[in-house]
This record gives sequence, C-alpha cells and structure tokens, in this order.
Amino acid sequence: MDAAAAATAAGDEEQDQARMDAIADSLQTRDAMRLYNWLTQRCFSECVVSFYRRALGKREEECVRSCVRKYQLLSTASAARFAHFADPNNSSSAAFDD
Repeated sequence: MDAAAAATAAGDEEQDQARMDAIADSLQTRDAMRLYNWLTQRCFSECVVSFYRRALGKREEECVRSCVRKYQLLSTASAARFAHFADPNNSSSAAFDD
C-alpha cells in the first residue's frame, strides 16, 4: 500500500470513528430521556393522588422523593455491579463476590 492510500485509509477510519461517536452520543441521549420519562411517569402514577391543588401535598412530595431515591440507589448499585463485571481483577469490590 502506498503512502497516499494509507493516508486515505487513516482519514476514513477517523471519519468512521467520528460517526460512531456521534451515533453513540445520540443513543445515550435518547436512552437518558426515555429513562427520565419512565421514572417521571412511574413516580407520578405511584405518588400523585390528588388533583385539587397546583402543588403537591406533603405526603405526595415525600412519596416522589422516596421513589426517586430508590431509583438512584438502584442505579448506583447496578453501575457498581457492572463496573465489577467489567474489571474482574478489581479486588476492591469484594462485597460483590458470590
């Protein structure tokens, strides 16, 4: 392969990588929005029972906070577990050993 062909191939690889990065960013944004919408709908359906006021009642507000907190804890634990699986040589995560 001559130098011109190698330069063209390298340029094509960079363009392909840039396209893949853009697609990954787009998918990540889409997934984050879907997750946000799902969580909003779930906590709203579970917690909001009165439509007589513009603001949430105290009990409704506590329920929504608790619902979101549960999700955040689950999300954090899941991310830690996936990180553990991604790096099985990491001995600092002994809490996950079965």
